[in-house]
Amino acid sequence: MISHSRDHRIARAPSRSTVNRNTRRWRTAIAGVLAAVVLPLAAGPALADDDPTEAVQAKTEAEVLQQLDKEDKAVYWVRLKDQANLLAAQQATDKVAKAEAVYAAKTQTAELTQKNLIALLDREQAEYESFWIVNMVKVIGDTATLERIAELPEVAAIEADDEIAIDMPEPGKDEPSVNAVEWNISAVNAPRVWTDLGVKGEGIVVANLDSGVDHTHPAVKSKYRGLNADGSYSHAYNFFDATGLCTGGVPCDNNGHGTHTMGTMVGEDGANQIGVAPGAKWIAAKGCGSSNCAREHLLAAGQWIAAPTDANGQNPRPDLAPDAVNNSWGADTVDLWYTQIVDSWVAAGIFPSFAIGNAGSSCGTAGSPGVYQQSYASGGFDSAGNVYASSSRGPGINGDIKPDISAPAVNVRSSLPGGGYGSKTGTSMATPHTTATVALIWSYSPALRGNLAETRALLDQTALDVNNVTCGGTAADNNVWGQGKLDTYAAVSMAPHGPTGILAGKATSGGEPLSGVTLNIEGPIKRSVVTGADGTYESKNLSVGDYTITAIKFGYETATMTATVLENETVTKDIALTAAPSGKVSGTVRSRAGVAAGAAITVTGTPVTATTDDEGRYDLTLPLGDYSLQIASPDLCAADATKAISVTGDITADVNLADRVDSYGYTCTAGEEPWVEGTDPVTLTGDSTTATFTLPFTFNLYGTPYTSGRIGVNGGIVFNGTALGSTNVAIPATGTPNAALYALWDDLYLDADSGVYTRVTGTSPRRTYVVEYRNAAFYSPRTARLSFEVLLGEDGSIGFRYKDIDPTVSRETGDQATIGIENHTGTVAFQYSLNKPALSDGLSIDFKPTKTGILYGTVTDANDGEAVAGATVTVKSGETVAGTVTTLADGTYAAQYPAGDYQVELAAPHYESTTKTVTLEGAGVSEGSAALRTGAVAASLDNLEVVVPVAQTRTRTLELSNPGLGTAFTVEGATPWLTLTPATGNLATGGTTTLTLGIDTSAAERGTILETTLVVTSESGRTPTISIPVKVIVPAYQAAIDSASSTSSVDAAGDTWYQDRAYTTTTGVGYLGNTSTKSTSRTIAGTDNQKVYRTNRQGMYEYRFDNVPNGTYTVELGFAEVEETKANKRVFDVLIEDAEVLPNLDIALKVGTYAAHTRTFTTEVTDGQLNVRFVSSAGKPLVNAIRVTERSDK
Repeated sequence: MISHSRDHRIARAPSRSTVNRNTRRWRTAIAGVLAAVVLPLAAGPALADDDPTEAVQAKTEAEVLQQLDKEDKAVYWVRLKDQANLLAAQQATDKVAKAEAVYAAKTQTAELTQKNLIALLDREQAEYESFWIVNMVKVIGDTATLERIAELPEVAAIEADDEIAIDMPEPGKDEPSVNAVEWNISAVNAPRVWTDLGVKGEGIVVANLDSGVDHTHPAVKSKYRGLNADGSYSHAYNFFDATGLCTGGVPCDNNGHGTHTMGTMVGEDGANQIGVAPGAKWIAAKGCGSSNCAREHLLAAGQWIAAPTDANGQNPRPDLAPDAVNNSWGADTVDLWYTQIVDSWVAAGIFPSFAIGNAGSSCGTAGSPGVYQQSYASGGFDSAGNVYASSSRGPGINGDIKPDISAPAVNVRSSLPGGGYGSKTGTSMATPHTTATVALIWSYSPALRGNLAETRALLDQTALDVNNVTCGGTAADNNVWGQGKLDTYAAVSMAPHGPTGILAGKATSGGEPLSGVTLNIEGPIKRSVVTGADGTYESKNLSVGDYTITAIKFGYETATMTATVLENETVTKDIALTAAPSGKVSGTVRSRAGVAAGAAITVTGTPVTATTDDEGRYDLTLPLGDYSLQIASPDLCAADATKAISVTGDITADVNLADRVDSYGYTCTAGEEPWVEGTDPVTLTGDSTTATFTLPFTFNLYGTPYTSGRIGVNGGIVFNGTALGSTNVAIPATGTPNAALYALWDDLYLDADSGVYTRVTGTSPRRTYVVEYRNAAFYSPRTARLSFEVLLGEDGSIGFRYKDIDPTVSRETGDQATIGIENHTGTVAFQYSLNKPALSDGLSIDFKPTKTGILYGTVTDANDGEAVAGATVTVKSGETVAGTVTTLADGTYAAQYPAGDYQVELAAPHYESTTKTVTLEGAGVSEGSAALRTGAVAASLDNLEVVVPVAQTRTRTLELSNPGLGTAFTVEGATPWLTLTPATGNLATGGTTTLTLGIDTSAAERGTILETTLVVTSESGRTPTISIPVKVIVPAYQAAIDSASSTSSVDAAGDTWYQDRAYTTTTGVGYLGNTSTKSTSRTIAGTDNQKVYRTNRQGMYEYRFDNVPNGTYTVELGFAEVEETKANKRVFDVLIEDAEVLPNLDIALKVGTYAAHTRTFTTEVTDGQLNVRFVSSAGKPLVNAIRVTERSDK
């Protein structure tokens, strides 16, 4: 049942005899208006209320005002006070006259009373839509418009716009049928009506206001009033889509609910006897989408039921209104908003059949509109005769008994969109039994047609009483069962019928009995019978009078005769038919996969059918003439076909089935491709859960790229972040999920014996991501299991694989599943199958986009050959940009575009862009890779640290090199104490440039640190900027001694080394101990300061530095053996500030002779004196250089 929930309702009180009216004041007022039959129209011009604020508050529902507080505009409904006078309809004697009187009164009232309102809305340029059947106008307007509307005295109320959510029926299971008749059909005794009373609903039209109907379903197709004799369709006046979801004006059902309820009313297809009144015709109004019903859609659909319109919604024809309308939808509360619709139907002689709801088992749960007194509401029971547990209970408004009657509601098997069948549970399923029973009553007793009071009485009086007074009432009429169980045979047989007789006879051709002849009998009543195998026919309970009998059988010329039926007599009328000249039509049906065995061939407007054999051949015989062959492909990847033929004798008509192609260009191929086993387990168990995954490549689906998604327990992969619910629907559908691959969208369950595994196979650009569902179970029955998998191709391909399918278990064959692929908006999809046994063990289904191809490539750096992430790929067709994509971390990209020639521009910041010309073919993969050229500027230094005493200068150099593409460069970071030359320039490929850095500490203070950062900028893709920190230390103290030297010198770095001297308290700096010096003219390895390292002092035990400010210092020590000294001959320790820093130093052992050994240490001075001591173990200690520097940065 479709359920509706509103905040403003009449809540049920505990007592069955009272109703708690706690709604707003205007709700109560409206209820009174609706109860009135005749109301005078306003006379004279409209007068404005004095206080518009008071009018708004009095007339406007709070929800509307709250919405306007938040937004500029709101959607609201304006209800007019005056209602039509339906007295003329009540006095009319036949149904057509009643319907026309309702239409005339309602439209006249709406035109007169809405005149001022519509004029106001036109002036305000507001959006609006008028509904004559309820005298309401839907408005999209702002606060100012609402205030003006509220001032109009003819306006009764301004109401909020509410939606109705579809409460999906419970899944059912198939129950045993008898002679192809479903249990529920037998339970109401409908077959006895067909056999004993000879009626199946002929001459009666039923409708449903629901989610639509699949008009091509074999069980309901021939019952559709819009089906023409030649097999074409006329949907005008026969189908109405208030939602706008059906395309091309063709009936649709994107929920399945409406197709199911229609099947229970009229369905019949060979072994599937699912309908109560299979002789009735049907029309339908779609007032609900896939998951909800907008208020305006339900009103528009209800209005159309009263007066069907043409395809453009114009030229209403109340004379074409149905006899009964099935409403398997409603709210779980009492709300009077739909009463005027029901009242209009009743006045027009349309039987209003409603579901009571699925909110039981508590008392007081009956919902609207079924709870209305004028609605005839059905509760439900199961095949064991027990009440359906969730069937809503009464009492109704003012203590009325509700439901009115009960009908089969549990495990009701009926038609589903796509040609399949399925069982559902709910009072939605019960209601069409009651609606169809009305059709049988009126077919059997035409005098009752449109007489709702007597029809309701028949249903009530013949129902089988069930005693259950737990919610009030009596044994014969209570709030659980209503009047009791529906007995269709009893109700029909009790209908007044008048004197009757029997018409019987035999049809022959050439003297032989002719079976299958349809005899249309028209007179006081209409009947239709078909001759049996022996050619005989019999029509019982025909009202006495004169009849015309028309005998029709395809392949024979139509014959006509007349007969007079007499009371209590059997009138015999035999009829002979002449065979029409005919020819043999034969041919072969093929598809891309080869010959099409099992293709079903029908001939439009005829009963002739054929099925191709294993070689794809067929033969059929047709009378001479022009025909249209309809070929239903057995291959779900091939499209059905139509072929026009002209039979002038024996002819050959071969048929080639084209591929099925969705509007984006996807096709499919069914075969037996090998299974690909998953290897990496995914944590995914239970019911309706998901697990996220990340792809190692870009996967394109309907032109949208994805790199991650969700694996759903219920048999599919979704890319838009939503979950895959347990209830499948037809695709495309704008409701979520969307952007999905539905390998087996069904209610599945993953337990301890199940698993999901992934795997990546292949190499770029044809890698495949495998998602394997292993030994998956169904939620019910849990014993049914199968394995299937999804293959996502980097090349845009999609594959489904299936195994371990038991063909005897219908659930495993996909008979309750959706299989296919869908785009991200739910507007385009390739539906392979829907609720159809389409799966077999070893089946593979592969999808490919024939109109588009995959453009892929890798963008790399021409210098190092590594990936360039974030590169922009612009794809153009001429001057038109087809799209842009960005490379991933590995430098790859992939995008899907229509087949054709493209210019592919590949660019990245600081790289030279390039353009490639690429041709894409449908379902193909084309490469557009590039190695982008760029500079590769590098600096010789990562950082620069220089010690420069105050008021001194130093010069340093920095080399820039560029093995890459030639580029300009700039260097920033110069300061008053740091100059650099040059600051700009060009670096050719392979070129170098030396920067000169000048440092001047003249303005600096002792003990400070000067810092800056040099920033080298160039068009180098990897390093467009190079940052080189520069630190200049201006020490508070520095002493640099060239040991054993009697003169000072300046080294290559510009640092001064002072002559050595013995320590005295006067000098404050020098060595202590009996010493000697050594020198050499040989080159000292490991240093460019030969002057310092060619001499050393030996034998001292200390170097002392006085007047050293307390703080942190570095002590640099330089050693070199300047004579042939062997290892172990000179070994000594070095201590700084009494801390041993170099134990057992053996220079010859460490670096050899004539080689520099330099060590730097950091120490703290706390007493104003720094001491470096030398303790010998063997030979004399030596030192070549000592430099002490204050370092506040250490």
